[in-house]
Amino acid sequence: MDLAPLLTTFSLIAIAELGDKTQLTVIALSAGYDRVKIFAGVILAFMLVTGLGILVGETLFQYVPANLIKIIAGLLFVIFGIWILSSRESCDTEERSSLSNPLFSTFSMIAIAEMGDKTQLSAITLAAKYDSPYLVFAGAILALASISLMGIILGKKLCEVVPLPKIKLGAGILFILFGFLFLAGF
Repeated sequence: MDLAPLLTTFSLIAIAELGDKTQLTVIALSAGYDRVKIFAGVILAFMLVTGLGILVGETLFQYVPANLIKIIAGLLFVIFGIWILSSRESCDTEERSSLSNPLFSTFSMIAIAEMGDKTQLSAITLAAKYDSPYLVFAGAILALASISLMGIILGKKLCEVVPLPKIKLGAGILFILFGFLFLAGF
């Protein structure tokens, strides 16, 4: 079995999510609310959003030529890389609210934030590129769960350990690198 779809998806999405608005939201929520409920809400939201992305990616692969998908995927990854490098998020985006149900609130916030986000679009393009929806889904969920768990455990300390600009620099470069690799046919 070729594990390239799983490993590629895991590494790309894990690095891209470090310091992302979703992780910052998870960090902020976990600082004041039940961490188990926050984690459960995050995972359920990621499963919904990523699952929808995979379904689109699998359908896309059946109707669009593979070469065109590689070109589109490559361009999307380069665009995401440039977008990450130029975005202006900071570690001070903590917004706390009174959550009556942390699981539902987290699920809702994350699902809405991730709809059409680079993570979902990455899952779509990777599922289309590799024609391996289950491995792409597994890689995406494992990456998102790992990054969310790390955010919950580290809480507000993440930006003190690794400066956000360095996290974003690494993610942006990786996206651009994958984009060029896709455009080159790898």
